[in-house]
Amino acid sequence: MEGFKIRKMEEADVCEVLEIENEHIGKTNKQTILDTLANDVLSYYVLEKDNHVIGFYELSIISPEAELFDIAVSKNFQGKGFGKILMQSVIETCKQSAINTIFLEVNSINKKAICLYEQFGFKPYAERKNYYGENLNAILMKKQM
Repeated sequence: MEGFKIRKMEEADVCEVLEIENEHIGKTNKQTILDTLANDVLSYYVLEKDNHVIGFYELSIISPEAELFDIAVSKNFQGKGFGKILMQSVIETCKQSAINTIFLEVNSINKKAICLYEQFGFKPYAERKNYYGENLNAILMKKQM
């Protein structure tokens, strides 16, 4: 794939990140994302293609651990391998920070995401019953580096 790059989010990216976030989850607002820019522990990284943000991830690094809070690709670009590119970046970012373990949480009905995480070596270690509502459990996963 050509014409893409991954970089730290800048203030000019916030509207595009918020648009992607709202396509999937809709749990945040512009100010919350802006506040992340000033946070030393929590960072957004964007996947840019042809000068447009088409995906992102939100990662917290508190050495020797990291937590992936969010990862998303614009619906117009799904199924084209961009989720894998983002996951590779997550892992590379964690390697550069000498992280031992990456944690994440995923809705039990999100089979595509679970499959992606498993492809990258994440394994379930716990479950939060009814976390997202009745019969919607959260699966906690981790990857040992």
